[in-house]
Amino acid sequence: MKITWSLPGHSRGGQIDEAVLATPLPADRTCGEATLCYGHYVRAVETVLEKEAAGKGTGLFRALFPAPLPTVGSVHVEILKHGHFYHPARMTLSTDAGERALVVNLAVTPEGGACAEGEFAILKQLSRRSTALPEVYALDAVDVDTHRVVLFFGEWFEGYHEFHQTRHDGDDRVVVWAGDDHVLLPQGQAASVYRQAAEILTRLYNPLTFELVQPWHHAAGDFVVNIDGEEPRVRLITVRQYTPMADVEEPGAEELLEGALYFLMLLSLRNRLDRYDGIGEVAWVGDHCVAATLQGFFDGVSHLTDVGPLDGPFGDWVGRYLVAHTLEDFVETACGVVSSFNPGASEMGVVTAKVAEHGAAFYRAVQQMNTEENGK
Repeated sequence: MKITWSLPGHSRGGQIDEAVLATPLPADRTCGEATLCYGHYVRAVETVLEKEAAGKGTGLFRALFPAPLPTVGSVHVEILKHGHFYHPARMTLSTDAGERALVVNLAVTPEGGACAEGEFAILKQLSRRSTALPEVYALDAVDVDTHRVVLFFGEWFEGYHEFHQTRHDGDDRVVVWAGDDHVLLPQGQAASVYRQAAEILTRLYNPLTFELVQPWHHAAGDFVVNIDGEEPRVRLITVRQYTPMADVEEPGAEELLEGALYFLMLLSLRNRLDRYDGIGEVAWVGDHCVAATLQGFFDGVSHLTDVGPLDGPFGDWVGRYLVAHTLEDFVETACGVVSSFNPGASEMGVVTAKVAEHGAAFYRAVQQMNTEENGK
């Protein structure tokens, strides 16, 4: 099995430049007293692949290919980026049965390793419930010069790209980082992206246990989009935690509806937060995002019926519950949600300044949706 490597600007002939191999991985990530370098990265991945080829790994090849296993002739690994917890790469396996692409997330710190192990377990659990999540194949850990490196391998979303808010000709727009191109989305498609993000998170919300995906961030590129067809298609690439926002045994009807409102308000606030071009100042998406979030929420609960003591479609119950609230109610709820945010978070200045405005936009979106529903 031949293993080749690429690192943009620092590789030739299928190998990373020798001088770069001794260079520390970006962001000064450390493990113990030593800084891990690109060479450690290469050795960790190659060790796992050699274990798999010898049948002594954690089952990566078995998870990727049906029996009988094909012969893996070569593997190409392209190091892509460096995040807070992981250093992701795109791995392409060439076999006598064709090619298979996947992502490898490599963690070199104890914090990153714990995150990788937790995320792998969560994705294993939740990917059965949503095709918007990546399938995960294997988790492994190896020692490189006494440093523990954790790797997990998952589905590669071919044709999907990050998207962010950007400023263009004085307006805020959604830009998709489609390879070497940056594509500005029309407003209708941009609204669809936020609607689908809301639907995905809603389908993963458990209205009986109040479990939800959190934290998630547009600025971190947690959602990606494919714009090859007439309509954009959105997927969620990571789930860091899946925990309840409240601990209530056998919740009653009022508690279920209160929980749904709190979740929806949280969702609508978070859906509006980004950073310009992914790394700039905090961006606050326009009011159209609020209506899109509401639509995505109701798309996401459309399959739910007979939730606890609430007989019939859950969405109908939530819709009636929302309409019964006043503008002041929604502003108060929005303020309550924001009070639970990390006060030291960089976006708090923007959120605090916009929270009352958001409650009003939420109220208008609810009223508009109710008017449209009654007009059918």
